[in-house]
Amino acid sequence: MKFLVENINKNSGRLGLLDLKAAGGGVELKTPLLMQTTKGGSIPYLSAELFENYVQNKNGQEPVPILLQLTLSTMQQMAESLALWPASLSQYLGFPSQGNVLLLRDPCESTPSGGNDRDVAPIFTRQGKESLTPQSYMEIIATFKPDIYQGLCDADTNLESSKKRVQKSVDRTERFMDYVYEQQGKLQSASSSLLAPIVGGYNTFARTQSIKHARQQPEGKYGGYILEGFHNNGLTATALDGSQLLPIVEHCVKQLEEDKLKMMPGAYSPLIILELIRLGIDVFDTSYAYCAAVNFKALVFNYDEKSIEPRPTPFLDITDEAIKEEFVPLLDSCKCLTCQKHTRAYVHHLYKTNELLGPILLMIHNLHHFMGFFETIRSSIAQDKLPKLIDLVCKQNGDSKVDYCIVKNIKVISKAVVGKGFETTTES
Repeated sequence: MKFLVENINKNSGRLGLLDLKAAGGGVELKTPLLMQTTKGGSIPYLSAELFENYVQNKNGQEPVPILLQLTLSTMQQMAESLALWPASLSQYLGFPSQGNVLLLRDPCESTPSGGNDRDVAPIFTRQGKESLTPQSYMEIIATFKPDIYQGLCDADTNLESSKKRVQKSVDRTERFMDYVYEQQGKLQSASSSLLAPIVGGYNTFARTQSIKHARQQPEGKYGGYILEGFHNNGLTATALDGSQLLPIVEHCVKQLEEDKLKMMPGAYSPLIILELIRLGIDVFDTSYAYCAAVNFKALVFNYDEKSIEPRPTPFLDITDEAIKEEFVPLLDSCKCLTCQKHTRAYVHHLYKTNELLGPILLMIHNLHHFMGFFETIRSSIAQDKLPKLIDLVCKQNGDSKVDYCIVKNIKVISKAVVGKGFETTTES
């Protein structure tokens, strides 16, 4: 992995180029970069062909290379078959020409707290909790041979974590990483690039300790950083308060080398993403688009300063009975397959009848919208106009600040209410 900073603007963050050719990925990716979140190696609800033809290949243009975000919590069962697989991990998953990065936890789902111990880190899979030692983790990396992988860490912290819990996360991560740094480059995963984990919750002292441990390693041991421990994944990331998160991230970025890649996985809201990019974070993922889709929401927030469409909210609620006779696209200006071929009323009908096509169409739209958002971000940075984009996304077409938090949908579908609307459950 090679990362080159191409342009830095004082008020607009930076543009860069991530080159994975040396790692066998064969792709060059522009940053700020949006990774494609996967579950079990597949983009949720979409086949590889559907994604490539109707999402990645937009408007007949040359497809933009992607970086697949893989998670061990949804792929650990593949280790046995991958040990016998002679080609690359991306080829195994059906995306032969794309790069990949292997993380520990699924950013789309809330990660349970607990299960940490002195010598093991837990991952939560469909089969239950599994414990990873540094030795077993590096054996998995040698089997998977990802283009990029994150270091083993204890990231079980959030805003409510005690000082003792935060310190334990740092100390355990240091012990894990001592072994990972030692083994990096020695196993079959020699071509895989390592991201050094920076943990420490919302404690600046703990974050500095974690950074010092990484920076004291010999040159070339790792190719970038992954900042973890701010949330417990899933919808918790969408509700983060920027006034608490951003000062901690800024504190970290100032102590990290400028020429190193910096990644922050999680379903951060569009406004938080823009602020993080301004601070110097390079890589994010599409878990926010997924979290919106599975909670019956279409992304419709405005990021085009030329658009005059009123956007009072960043979402369109597909369960809203008010749209059942709206025979217009989810978003008038959108060029995705869903908006070009189908209407709000039809997608609403699909959800009321619990048809699988509903989430498929919604994922196509949300991914298309979010990918377009990142294209605009890169263009704004190049023109040093990111603050203007932040103001637009913050206020949309009014003076009040927009709330991008995604709330869990509690409307359920049953045979008794098909044709009559939805019923509400009190389950959380």
